[in-house]
Amino acid sequence: MPLSELPLSAQVVLFLTIFVLIGIYPFIKKSMTQLRRLMDARDKPREMFGSRVKDIHQEMFPQQLTTGPLNDFEIIVLRRIAQAGGKAMSRKQVNESLLFGDKVLTRTLKSLFRRGYLNLRISKFLGQRFILSESGRRYAVEQGYIVQLREGKGLI
Repeated sequence: MPLSELPLSAQVVLFLTIFVLIGIYPFIKKSMTQLRRLMDARDKPREMFGSRVKDIHQEMFPQQLTTGPLNDFEIIVLRRIAQAGGKAMSRKQVNESLLFGDKVLTRTLKSLFRRGYLNLRISKFLGQRFILSESGRRYAVEQGYIVQLREGKGLI
């Protein structure tokens, strides 16, 4: 039976069915691709968390030492972390009173890390935390960001 002999209502239903199938084809294709990716990922052995942390750390902060004087942003961020009293601080805690943009803060933290003034701690639950390294602490004491009392010398 030719298509033209079908009743008009059957032709409309057939047309709408084909139209809907053509419309949802990209969604079905995308879903199948994601399903294949998940199935492939399930078969691969999982990496230990420690090796992932090391990779993330190296990706975010390449080990290039930067020399030269600190710029104003670096001085402000270093002072902020130094005044935390030895506590590790998250990006949000560092930036809460400074209100730097995300790019400026990221660039500044990377630069301080490259200079060797910051250490990065990464945990599953708390995320990234920044703390002064030993050379960063020495620099902060030299600049007066951290006040130290010396025994044997009287203060009046």
